[in-house]
Amino acid sequence: MREKILLVGRRRSGRSSMIRALLREVEAPVFGYETVTMGTRTDGYHEIYLYPYGHARHEKREENHVGDCNTRERVIYKQVFDTLGTSCLTRKEAGILVMDEIGFMESDAAVFCRTILDCLEGPLPVLAAVRTGIETPFLHQVTEHPNVRCIEMAPTRFDEIYRELRPIVQSWDRRLRKGEGCERAY
Repeated sequence: MREKILLVGRRRSGRSSMIRALLREVEAPVFGYETVTMGTRTDGYHEIYLYPYGHARHEKREENHVGDCNTRERVIYKQVFDTLGTSCLTRKEAGILVMDEIGFMESDAAVFCRTILDCLEGPLPVLAAVRTGIETPFLHQVTEHPNVRCIEMAPTRFDEIYRELRPIVQSWDRRLRKGEGCERAY
């Protein structure tokens, strides 16, 4: 069974909501990262920040500010992906690894991209949101990786997908809490 599940879809397709729903009952450690888009500023841009997954406070600081976007232009701070993003993925204990989201912005952050691909090769279960709509060679590598199972998200299929994935995530949780098959490879 593939233990790298990628929830793929466009904005507002329910990918992040599905991750939260699936992890609601999990007792095993959960780590990784999540990105949060802030409201639109007066200049038309919205700011995007990266946080360790489950981080309680959503502080806006230079160290976690990955970019600013409007409908036409993007300013991307790839060094934040390569530093904070990479550190969120290389925790030493076993658990469920969350990547929310993998998208086009990090495609030029070489260290971060290599770390994501290494995680897809590693022993830990992965639950990730992958944004579609703007294709890059890196996103193609991720979605075509032989260890992943891609599930196309759509709001109309939320309950169906949840019923399909819940037993899988629960089995990860049970196995990790028992300490089975959770050695860290990187």
